[in-house]
Order: sequence, then structure tokens, then C-alpha cells
Amino acid sequence: MGGIFNMLNKPIKPMLLYKSDIPPTGNFVHQLKMDGIRCLLSYDEGNIRLFTRHQNECTAQFEEIRPSLPIKNAVIDGEMIVMDGTKPCFESVMKRFMTKNNQQVKRLSQILPAHFVAFDILYLNDKDITKVPLIERLSILNSIILPSNEISICPSFDDGIELFNKTKELGLEGIVSKNNSSPYLLDTRSHFWLKTKAYLHEVIEITGIRKDKFGWSLSKNGKHLGIMEFVPPKERKAFYHVSSQIVTRRTDKWMYVQPLIKCEVKFQCYTKAGLLRSPHFVRFVG
Repeated sequence: MGGIFNMLNKPIKPMLLYKSDIPPTGNFVHQLKMDGIRCLLSYDEGNIRLFTRHQNECTAQFEEIRPSLPIKNAVIDGEMIVMDGTKPCFESVMKRFMTKNNQQVKRLSQILPAHFVAFDILYLNDKDITKVPLIERLSILNSIILPSNEISICPSFDDGIELFNKTKELGLEGIVSKNNSSPYLLDTRSHFWLKTKAYLHEVIEITGIRKDKFGWSLSKNGKHLGIMEFVPPKERKAFYHVSSQIVTRRTDKWMYVQPLIKCEVKFQCYTKAGLLRSPHFVRFVG
């Protein structure tokens, strides 16, 4: 079951994925894409340490995540989430992650409790199991984790298209599809894992252009919806050609335009403040 490389109690660069417009078919298992923080849990004889995919330790911020497992040690890959009703809330889990004060951490652990959703295992009882096929690693994961308030296992489904359509109905982030036979490739982006995001779409208005760092100010019916930074070069150029003739007001940081130009955008969700989260340009409208 692999070599003896010790992964315990240290930051690890996890396996990463590619984007896909539609879920793949064939020898894949499909899981919900949780809207949280990618996190690796190191379990060493009851002691827990947590690390993000960027090698930042976050054990202290999530003090309630201290599961007891029937094993000697393990490294488990997953997502740290905070629920808001029936859905994970990215803003809430980021608030937990950014909070370092011990008293504040204790307070937030009561009102915004975190939960670790496990979806893979890399290391078990002093053995590297990254070369074991995914389907076997998932079976191992299910044999050692008993779901509780602090930890659970991300459910797996055979039909990716059906699961993806369900995420769109429920307003969830999307799905991740993984090749059943795949190894776990540390520090590697691989087509063995594919994510399909369930974007929302809106037709909105471009109200201004940020001068220093690229960005377009967005609104709809007079309500500010945030700033869009993801626009292809061709469309940026086309907009600048037109906007240079319709700038009506300038400040230190912005140039505002009139009449407003409409475009379709895709985005992950509305934030609690009513802004578009991570808007991407789709097309000009009208």
C-alpha cells in the first residue's frame, strides 16, 4: 500500500482539478463541490492539525474539529464548511478562518460552527496510500469515519448529470467528478478530477471602469452589484473603444459611463451584502 513517506503534522500540497463545462461520463464518481476552504486534516494518535491547500495551518481557528478516529494516524483531504441553513456559506467559513483571537474563536465556534467534510485519504497507519485507486481509498474513508457534528464524508454518486442538475435546482456550487481508478497525485493538477460549476446568470449594466487594477463596476436597476475582473481581452478592448466616448465623470479611482452598457455575467451566488460573487463576463447584450 505505498511507501513510508511520513505526511503527518506538516503542510501538504494537495491534488488539484481542472474545469469542465459538463460532467464527464464513464468510470467516474461524482461528489458535491462544497463551498468552503480546502483543508487537510492530520490525525496522529488523537492529535489534530489542520492545514489549507496553501500550507497555512488553521488548527486554532477551528478548535471544535477534534474527531476521534479508530486508527493510529491518517491524513485526510476535505473541505471545511460552515452551514447557513441548508447550504454552506463561504463568507461564514472565511470569517472563522480569519479569526485568530482565542475568545472570538470560542464565541464563533458556538454561533458559526464549522464542519469538516472528508472526501479522500492519503495516509493511513504509517503508510502512504496515494497510489491506491480512488474507489478503494473511499472505501477506507467510509470504514474509519463515523459521521458526527464535526466530521462527515462527502457522499458519492454514479450519475454526474443528474447530480449536477440537482445542484442547480438547490443553488449549490456544483460538483466534482473523479476517476474511480485514479491515484492521489500530490501537488498536481490532473484531469482525473474535474469540477463543473453551477453558475447563476444575470443581465446587468456596466457603470464604470476602475483606473488602476482592471475592473468594471456593475449594477442592476440602480443597485450596485460589485466589481467584475474576469473579462476576456477581446471584450475588454471592444468596451474600451466605446467607453472612451461615453465617460461622463472621473474620480481618482474610477471613470463612470453613460449610457450604461448591458452584458450577461455568470457568478457563483449573491453574497449576504447582495453583491455578485466572482462574476465572469459572458457576452454583451443589446
